[in-house]
Amino acid sequence: MLNNDDTRERGNPMTETTEELTPCVRGCTWDPIDENETPRPKPAKHGLLCNSCFYRLTGALKLIPDLMANMRAQITRGGAQGYSERVSGGGDGSPAPLNVGPLDASDSLFAKLVSWTEVFGAELRTPQPSVAVWINLREVQGSRPVSVETAHQLATQLTAWFEVRLEDIAASPSAAAFHDDLCYGWEDARGVFSLSAAYGVEPRPVKYAEKRECPVCGAHGIFVKWPDKFDPEIAVLCERCEHVIPPERYAKYARLLA
Repeated sequence: MLNNDDTRERGNPMTETTEELTPCVRGCTWDPIDENETPRPKPAKHGLLCNSCFYRLTGALKLIPDLMANMRAQITRGGAQGYSERVSGGGDGSPAPLNVGPLDASDSLFAKLVSWTEVFGAELRTPQPSVAVWINLREVQGSRPVSVETAHQLATQLTAWFEVRLEDIAASPSAAAFHDDLCYGWEDARGVFSLSAAYGVEPRPVKYAEKRECPVCGAHGIFVKWPDKFDPEIAVLCERCEHVIPPERYAKYARLLA
């Protein structure tokens, strides 16, 4: 049975023009109806991509905000239960509060998104979204330590940048590479579908009460930054003005640290 994409794309071969039959750059074909049929290439309906590739890419982008929030939520001890990718703690074998699997995965995906905004920003001559990143001398390494809610907001900002330009991106010479990198990824930088299977894409709303009012800027943005690969120390800080609460005042924010 043909799916909706196949039904829309097959059309009537007698009425399709040569231009309409320009094949998808990824070499996509329809499965033969019978053994005697030669596989026909799927036409590029969106730039260089067929409908299947374009809507797969669209679907991957829509999954990213909730996926990123889930990965950030699972970094800390409270969110790590039930997951095997953990850091060993002391000599008694107890787990450390940091879960490095989702930490590395979220940083890798964030860096991947930012790197592609650089590629298409230059190609399309459009400004990149302005987001704070961790960067070394050569390339973006990941997101700065943020709350789950902020991770969702940053991912939404990045994916929206791609979504409004997706038709132009699909016409880019880099369209196939972007599709494969984002949807499927590589061994050391997994794609959205592999990550979503590992960490889930169910929405994880963050309770407003989990944050506290900042004594400096007044924003309701004080949160706990758990240890990560850039900073092994715990900290309580404001996600808006980056004011850091002194350790001697942590007791005031005990609910955040529980």
